[in-house]
Amino acid sequence: MIDLKKESVKTLSGVGQKTALSLENAGICTLYDLLCRFPRAYENHTPVFSLSETSPEHPAALILRVTTSPRVAYTPTKKRIVRFSARLSEKEPIINIAFFNQPYLVSTFHVGEDYLFWGKIVKGSSGYFMFSPSFEKPTGVYNEMEPVYPSVSALGPKKIKKLVNTALDYIEDKEVIDTLPEEILKEEGLFDIKTAFFKIHRPDSKLSCSAGIKRFQFEELFNFSLLSLRMSEKEDLKLVPSMKRVNLEEFYASLPFELTGAQHRVIGEIEKDLTSSEKSTTRAMRRLVQGDVGSGKTAVAAGAMFIAVKNGYKCTIMAPTEILARQHFNTLEKYFSPFNIPVLILTGSTRTSERREIEKKLQEKDPIILVGTHALFESGITPYKLGLVITDEQHRFGVKQREKLLSMAEFPNSLIMSATPIPRTLAMFLYAGLDISVLDEMPKGRQKTETFLIPPSKKERMYTFIKEQLEQGHQGYVICPLVEQSEEEQLYSDMMSSPDLISAEENYALLSKKLSPYKVGLLHGKMKPSEKNAVMEDFSKGNIDLVVSTTVVEVGVDVPNATVMAIENAERFGLATLHQLRGRIGRGSAPSQCILITPSSSHDALERLSFLCRSSNGFEIAEYDLEKRGPGDFFGYRQHGEMPFVFAQNVTDPTLIKRAQESAKKYNKTIKEL
Repeated sequence: MIDLKKESVKTLSGVGQKTALSLENAGICTLYDLLCRFPRAYENHTPVFSLSETSPEHPAALILRVTTSPRVAYTPTKKRIVRFSARLSEKEPIINIAFFNQPYLVSTFHVGEDYLFWGKIVKGSSGYFMFSPSFEKPTGVYNEMEPVYPSVSALGPKKIKKLVNTALDYIEDKEVIDTLPEEILKEEGLFDIKTAFFKIHRPDSKLSCSAGIKRFQFEELFNFSLLSLRMSEKEDLKLVPSMKRVNLEEFYASLPFELTGAQHRVIGEIEKDLTSSEKSTTRAMRRLVQGDVGSGKTAVAAGAMFIAVKNGYKCTIMAPTEILARQHFNTLEKYFSPFNIPVLILTGSTRTSERREIEKKLQEKDPIILVGTHALFESGITPYKLGLVITDEQHRFGVKQREKLLSMAEFPNSLIMSATPIPRTLAMFLYAGLDISVLDEMPKGRQKTETFLIPPSKKERMYTFIKEQLEQGHQGYVICPLVEQSEEEQLYSDMMSSPDLISAEENYALLSKKLSPYKVGLLHGKMKPSEKNAVMEDFSKGNIDLVVSTTVVEVGVDVPNATVMAIENAERFGLATLHQLRGRIGRGSAPSQCILITPSSSHDALERLSFLCRSSNGFEIAEYDLEKRGPGDFFGYRQHGEMPFVFAQNVTDPTLIKRAQESAKKYNKTIKEL
């Protein structure tokens, strides 16, 4: 019997020192790690025999005959692109084939020979194209579910496929230790781990492949539920001093606006958590405040802080980005200056001398509010009498990060805020064990943001409209999906004679001239924190009229004078992200407009974007996005580590989530009774 989590990949034939190092660099050290690298897609290699059977939205397999000798073309930076033409038959149009950064392929294809190509057929102004399709020699036997793997480190898809198959051959006649208890496998009707791996990597049908994936989704949901359950039990045992009621009317009167009924209600719920017991101690608060974009969560958090600081406690609020942290810092400084409560900020760019001064103040007895990023729990600081820990955009932090932050607190009351509307089923799972408050009312005077969908051909009219907004003294944003266009994307645009994909840097250069004399700023994630902060500060002060940015402005940026936003290549974003971006405007009393630009003719993409134009309800949008794309899209880009799942990130079945939770509860109870 072998344990896949302990069996090294080095036991496989064909894994030498160089391959092992490449795998290790990607976090693949064991057979379990390797076999958990599931195919990114399954290709139907059954060929079609006419271009009329293909769609630009869906890849297809075609047996093409090479008609011109492959040649190497050089890019401006001397990178190489292999190009040649091929066709289905004399009756069918020529198809241009292009491969980027694979010059060795020039000797692979020969005029007059047939190859099976698989990929999307796109039509540009100069003909039909296939870009970097997968290929093989025709065999006459075609798989409807051919697994395709992502590259890993320096290892390409074909090498990974070969290694996975070697691993499957190695374990085929061996007994494998399962990672789920046998009784759970039987109760839930799940494949054992070995069978599941075979069904995924060597599928005999879509149904059995789905069942194999479901097994790992269930396991991940089960493990997450178990971790959350045990963490909640651990936190429930924590008793903290019960705080005294304070004069909140004093705080409300100092605010430059009137709170909504929802804000009053939620602050009341928090007050009850913190001051609920007549005894000297009470259960530590564990509350999630969820509200749509612009519903006023920061003011609610400030109300909670007011209660804590008036009781002599320190408070921390952690944000996922430095821009959002500084936004909170500026806002909270205004709220608490009338009460002489110091507000400090600690981020990755805080200078050593300032950090030492902050550390010194945190050890003193006076109440303080500390705003920060991940630097808060990475610093190792343990503040004296820390009584309230607030995390903003909680889904961008893992369960273990939350636990680490709470471990800093002597009296760990926890308030979690999320501006990302999460469907009820998913929220109940992700935030199991938390009391949930919902801000379901928008502040008075807020204007609904009108949203329009346009093709690139109408951009000149859009530029005129943006300039009119700037002439009226308003400000705006233009959002792009890329910082800069890669060479491959530039070549794609050039060859298709369709430069629809525009980067932030290109747009910045274009709009700086087109919108002159108005001041245009550039903002993206590759800039230094000090540079980003300087741009946002100038924008907030009105020194910059228009910001060209990536999604770095998605969360927290609050400039009430901004009334217009244009989003390039809107089809590349999930609806939740687009709704968050749209929330950066319409924060003042003036009418606001959001313009979605897409060159896409895809029915699915246009249907999704049209839905966003019709709806301004974040929870409604979240439910729709969950149905269409799965929950991974709620949590932005995976590289930030905000989604706690790998296999289960696209689970939309509430029954599977519920059964995983119930199994975890039952298993946890059984273990405790042993």
